[in-house]
Amino acid sequence: MTKARKIGISLLVTFLISCIVFAGCLIYTKSGDVDTEPVDNVTMGVSDALIALLGDTAEDAVGTGEVLSGRRLSQKLTVTTDEGVLAVSGTVTKVPDAFYPGSYEISFSKKVILSSTATVQVQMKVNKGEEVHVLMGDRDRGYTEYTSVIATEDNKVSFNTNILQDYTLSTTDVMGAQAAMANIFESAGY
Repeated sequence: MTKARKIGISLLVTFLISCIVFAGCLIYTKSGDVDTEPVDNVTMGVSDALIALLGDTAEDAVGTGEVLSGRRLSQKLTVTTDEGVLAVSGTVTKVPDAFYPGSYEISFSKKVILSSTATVQVQMKVNKGEEVHVLMGDRDRGYTEYTSVIATEDNKVSFNTNILQDYTLSTTDVMGAQAAMANIFESAGY
């Protein structure tokens, strides 16, 4: 009886293995025919809902520039080159600083040196024709002005760079304010 039992168990195991192989082959051949468009539509719908909730309603909302199925999750930060929009992630955050009002920090998830010049477009509170200073550094160690640009439209500023690094954009003349503070401390004898 043990011999019959061993043969029965080996037949059962062989049958189960063949069923698993058949099911795996069936799933594998069907997966090549799967249409991913419904998943893309759901993803774009979710990103549209997030844009509606966070986009233009909160001035200090954090936005990302990730490209997902041909659409960005937020419109706050865009980096473009001659080849098109770069799939880089970054945030735009309003700086709550009474000394430098109208300042925004731009942070990229990866610091990158680009092979060509890119245009960084940032959505921030600015009026058309207003001068915006693009700065490197921070408040504690001091800022260095990278460039200054004029806003060509309301709530959008663009500047060119070939290095994706952290920047501070400000409608305040931070360099002038720092020089004035240095003069005050110097004249006071500090």
